[in-house]
Amino acid sequence: MADFNNFIQNIPWRSLFQRLPGVWLLCLIPLTIWGPIYTPAIYAIYYTILHVLFLVNNLRSGYGMYISYNSAKVYSTTDWLKKYCDETGTVDGLDTRHDLPFDHVVHAIILPNYKEDFETLCETLDILASHTRAVTQYKVCLAMEETEAGAEQKAQTLLSQYTDSFYDITYTIHPAGMPGEIRGKSSNVAWAAAEMARRSGGGVHGRHEHEIITVMDADTAFAEDYFMAITYHYCIGSPSQRRIMMFAPSTVFDRNSKNVPVFVRVTDMFWSIGVMSNLYASSPVKMPCSAYSVSMDLAIAVGFWDAGPDATGEDLHMYLKCFFMTDGEVIVKPIFSPASCCNVQGEGEGMSGWISDFKARYTQAKRHLWGSLDTGFALRRTLLEFLAPGSQPTIKVNKSYDNDKQKSATEQKRFALKLSVLTSLIHRLFEAHIVMGHLFMLIITSTLLLPVRSALSYSLAAYLYSFISSDPVHPYVELALNVCYWVRLAIVIPNICMIWYYEKYHKWVGFERWWLQEAQQNRQTTLYNSSKPMLKAGASDDLVADQQIALRAAQLGVSPAHVHMRVQHLGMRASHQSQREYPRNLFDWLTIPIAGFFFYVAPQFHAQLTQLFTDQLDYKVAGKPKVIKKEELVPGTPSSAVALTGVVVEKGQDPNSASSSKSDEGFFEEYEEEASNGMDRVGSRMNLVAMR
Repeated sequence: MADFNNFIQNIPWRSLFQRLPGVWLLCLIPLTIWGPIYTPAIYAIYYTILHVLFLVNNLRSGYGMYISYNSAKVYSTTDWLKKYCDETGTVDGLDTRHDLPFDHVVHAIILPNYKEDFETLCETLDILASHTRAVTQYKVCLAMEETEAGAEQKAQTLLSQYTDSFYDITYTIHPAGMPGEIRGKSSNVAWAAAEMARRSGGGVHGRHEHEIITVMDADTAFAEDYFMAITYHYCIGSPSQRRIMMFAPSTVFDRNSKNVPVFVRVTDMFWSIGVMSNLYASSPVKMPCSAYSVSMDLAIAVGFWDAGPDATGEDLHMYLKCFFMTDGEVIVKPIFSPASCCNVQGEGEGMSGWISDFKARYTQAKRHLWGSLDTGFALRRTLLEFLAPGSQPTIKVNKSYDNDKQKSATEQKRFALKLSVLTSLIHRLFEAHIVMGHLFMLIITSTLLLPVRSALSYSLAAYLYSFISSDPVHPYVELALNVCYWVRLAIVIPNICMIWYYEKYHKWVGFERWWLQEAQQNRQTTLYNSSKPMLKAGASDDLVADQQIALRAAQLGVSPAHVHMRVQHLGMRASHQSQREYPRNLFDWLTIPIAGFFFYVAPQFHAQLTQLFTDQLDYKVAGKPKVIKKEELVPGTPSSAVALTGVVVEKGQDPNSASSSKSDEGFFEEYEEEASNGMDRVGSRMNLVAMR
C-alpha cells in the first residue's frame, strides 16, 4: 500500500491538471462540428448537461440576490454589540464572563498595494479611521512591494499621518525575487500576514484567538458594520470553531461604474452576482472574492497564503487551501455588509479612453480566468484524498466522542457530508471556469451548423450542414436542441428575479443606507434649507424632522418602506459614488451577451490555451479611478467645510471627472507642498468626527 501511495504521489498531477482545461477546450472543437454526426449521444448528453448547469446557476443567482438584498438591510440595521450581549448574557463588550469579550477582538487589516495612487490609500485609511472602534481594535498593515520605487518612504509618510487614527498601523516590504514566488497579491499578503503574526504577542507558533485578518484591496471600502458583524460571529463561536473560521462579504461596484463602458459595468455586476449566488446560509460552499477575513489561528495553521503560480487568484486559492487542510470543515460566514469596489479603468478620454477601459477589463478578466489553475488544484487534492489518504497536509480539528460507537457513526456522517460538499465544490469550480465558454461554443456552432426546423437559422444551418454530412440530424441531437431551447427560455424567469433584486440591493447598499445615516445624524436639525413642507402649527420637533426626512426621501427616490429604518453607524463614505437610475439602468442588462463574450468567454479561452504552455501569468495591476479631494459638508457649517481626502475640487468641477492614474511620479513633491501649506488630514478628520 505504501508503494502505491508513493506511486500516486509521484505522478505529476499539477502539470496534468494545469493543462486539463486547455486540452478539454481543444477536444470540444471537433465535438461541436462532428459530434452530432459521429457521436450524437455524447454530444446530446453534454449539450443538455451544460444547459441544466446553466439553469441551476441562474436559479441560484436569483435566490442569492433575494437573500443578499434582504440580508443587507438586516446587517445595516442590526446593533451587533447588543446582539452579542443578548446572546452571551454580558452587559457590554468588556464583560469577561464570556470567554472572548467583544471588545477584545483585534482586526489585523492588510492593504496589499503596488504603485497605488497616494490619495487612494489615504481615502481607504480615512474610511477605516472613521469607524468608531478603529482606535481600539484596528491594526492596519500597509503591505508594500520592494519593486515599487519609494514604497518605504510612502509607507512612512502614511504612518506619520495616521499613527493616532488606529490601535496600530505598520507596514511591511515584500522582498522581490523570493524562490518559488510569483509577483502578485497572494505573495504580498502571505509575507504581510506572517509578519503581522510575528509582531503579535503570540508569535507565529502561538495562539491568536482574539485576532482576525482582513485582506482588502487598496481601493476597497468597508462600512463599519462589516467589522462589527464579523466580530459578533467570531465571538459567539466556540473556541474550536474560531480556529477554522473565514468570513466572505457580498460585493458591490458602486463607485465609478457610471464612468466606465456599459460592457465593463455589466460584467462587474455579474461578477458581484456570482459572488452572492454562493453566500446564502444553506450553500455548502461559500467562496470569498477579493476582500475577505480569516482567523489568524487558521492562517497560521495552514501556513498562510501560497505564493506560487497556483495562487494567482489568492482569494479562491486561500479558501481551497483552508477547505482541504481542514478536511472540508472550514466555517465560512457570509457577511452582507458589502465590500465596495471600483471598476477598472484605463487612461485617456473619449474613444481612446473607452478602448483603454476595454483593454484594462480584458486584462483583469484574463487574470480572473487564470484561476482555472485552482480547478486543477482542487481536483488534485480531491484525487489524492481518496487514492493516497494522509499524503496531503491537514490540520487537526478537535473532535470529542463519548464512545467508539458514537465516533464511528459520526465519522460515517462526516464522510457522506464530505462527499456532498466536495461534489458541490467541483460543481461550482466547473461553473466558474468551464461552463460558460463551452456552452457559448456549443450554442453558436449548433445554431450555425445544425438544421432544426424550429430554429430561425434553419436555412443558413441547412446550407452549412450540407458540407459536413448528407444525413439528417440525429434524433438524439434534435431532441437535445429542442429541449435546451426551452431551457434557455425558462432561464428568463430567474433572470428577471435576479435583476429585480440586484437593482434593489445596489440601491440599498450604494445609496439608501448612506442617506439614512446622514438623515439620522441631522434628525434634530433642519435637513435642507429649501423645499420645506408646510407643517401644522404646534407640531413637535420630532414630527417636523420626520416630515422633512420623508419629503426629501420621496424626492430622492428612497423606498417609503425604508425611510424610518434606523441604520447603525457606517462611517465615512468613499468619494466616488454611482447611483443607478431607473429606467436607464435596465438597458445595461441587454448588453449581457456582448459583455459575456469579451470579458468571460474570450479571456477563458485565452487563459486556458496559454496554460497549455505555461503557468506563469504576467501580472499587471489594474488601473482604478483617481481619488480626488472631496468636500464633505458638516451640517450647520459654511460651504467651505473640511475636505477629507484627495485633491480639492474647485467649485463647479465634476468630482468624478478625474482620469485614472497609477503613477506615483511627483507624489512626494506634492505631499511636501501640502505639508508646507499646513494641511493636516488626520486633524481634519478628527475635527469632523468631533463636530458630528
